[in-house]
Amino acid sequence: MKKIRFAVAQMNPTVGDYSGNTRKILDWIRTAEKRQADVIVFPEVALCGYPVWDLANRSSFVAKGLECLKRITQSTAGKKVTAVVGFIDQSASVRGRSSNALAWIRDGEIQAKQYKRLLPTYDVFLENIFFRPAEKSAVIPWGKWKVGTTICEDIWDEPYEEKPLADLNRLGANLIINISASPYYYGVADVRDALLKKHTTQYRVPMLYVNQVGAQDDLVFDGRSFFVDAQGRTLFRAPAFEENLFFFDWDPGDPEPFQVPSNQKGKAEEVYQALTLGVRDYCRKNGFKKVVIGLSGGIDSALVATLAVDALGPAAVTGVTMPGSYSSEGSWKDSEELAERLGIDFRVYPIRNKYELLLKEFSRQRKKDKGRSARGATGVKKQGTINLAMENLQARLRGLELMYISNDEGRLLLSTGNKSELAMGYCTLYGDMAGGLAVIGDVYKTDVYRLAWYRNREKEVIPEPILTKAPSAELRPNQKDEDSLPPYEVLDEILYLYIERNQSADDIIREVKKKKVPRNIVMETIRKVDHNEYKRRQTPPVLRVTEKSWFGRRMPITNKFEI
Repeated sequence: MKKIRFAVAQMNPTVGDYSGNTRKILDWIRTAEKRQADVIVFPEVALCGYPVWDLANRSSFVAKGLECLKRITQSTAGKKVTAVVGFIDQSASVRGRSSNALAWIRDGEIQAKQYKRLLPTYDVFLENIFFRPAEKSAVIPWGKWKVGTTICEDIWDEPYEEKPLADLNRLGANLIINISASPYYYGVADVRDALLKKHTTQYRVPMLYVNQVGAQDDLVFDGRSFFVDAQGRTLFRAPAFEENLFFFDWDPGDPEPFQVPSNQKGKAEEVYQALTLGVRDYCRKNGFKKVVIGLSGGIDSALVATLAVDALGPAAVTGVTMPGSYSSEGSWKDSEELAERLGIDFRVYPIRNKYELLLKEFSRQRKKDKGRSARGATGVKKQGTINLAMENLQARLRGLELMYISNDEGRLLLSTGNKSELAMGYCTLYGDMAGGLAVIGDVYKTDVYRLAWYRNREKEVIPEPILTKAPSAELRPNQKDEDSLPPYEVLDEILYLYIERNQSADDIIREVKKKKVPRNIVMETIRKVDHNEYKRRQTPPVLRVTEKSWFGRRMPITNKFEI
């Protein structure tokens, strides 16, 4: 069989931007024709973007997409290139349910359609709610080829009784194309590589995998489209986190084709790129040109500020430090040094006077309301006493200041809490949890340090005191995180085993016993994770970079089951 030139359209669509997405698809089809590609393949539902959730069942949304698909189809008239485009089709049999679909377009006609058969409803996926599955697969004649087309989950068939690839194999498919919108988490590239190698060697059929790139809400898509031949060799791989139209030529008759090495990056580099892309696309696609960040002098806010600068440029970023009654002088000076190195706008807005004023007012109210005091509501009992309400008041005053700037200047507030804090409830509702995007809410504290050290290897933008000081919320004198939390290297291992590996308490206790972690530490950690679900429900969207993000972990708030 003759050589095939593939055009791989690793596209970053915006959900609902039919005009922009269509324009890009048309431009890339023209380019593919000029470059003499035999086929150009776009990702899953590239025409409307992914995921679309309930938009999939709005008739006007689906109808608009079909209008655009007709325009794309007409544009191929007289061209030699075949286009494979993902879109949403109306369901002919079920009212209010649409189909996740693929169109095989050639010379001004849709020659074939294939609907998605396996609809994932787990983790971050809810497709069975919105789409109707196809009942069968079919091969598409294309010269001497019999092409089997699949959509994302159709190749992740292990948990399902239906096996689309096995059906296509029985139908004689000798080339498989899979269009995907497969979200990123660290490690997913290796999982995909193993999956395609398994399928191609089992069925002795080559496979092209084309994945979406970019970010949509809390999901990041890494691209990394690739081609694997029937011997399980990777002959092409597109870069991670890069939108572009890529070309490669495949000669089925070449007995020893060049095998492309893995482009797996180091964890810190890969996650850093994912978060940068997530911030950039969230701002760009939602119309935000400027952001504001509360700088505490700690590692979390320093990392978020650095990510924001790398995503948007220093001119778009404002950092605000808000020293309070218990803030160390070093904290705001470290923040100032960070802002200077990053080249961002820096402001100092102390909260001490507001804090003292509100405390006096609250104390006056409590003294006046003797009935409430009798029931347990207290103000400041004596000089120097600091209770939880007083700690949270400081965090909420800072959130109030930042949200005012956000509203007043049209800046998106980036919250800076990490996954370890969110897991343990070590965060304040309407305080440090305020914001429009939680940039590192899926990054454990130990990984926050790894990301900061990685970024500093390129250029030392985060001052050394921020990297070396003991973490502290600075809401009371001499406060340290480890006053109320286990050491982060211990805490993060327990959290990983419980959240991502879904292990039982007994399994976790056995796992960490060799590190001499007491049973009570494990049990208290798990208890705090479970009892702080209500806080996590109120976080801004959290950029997903782990296998089990908060959105994908659906736990009840009201829960009397004790691990």
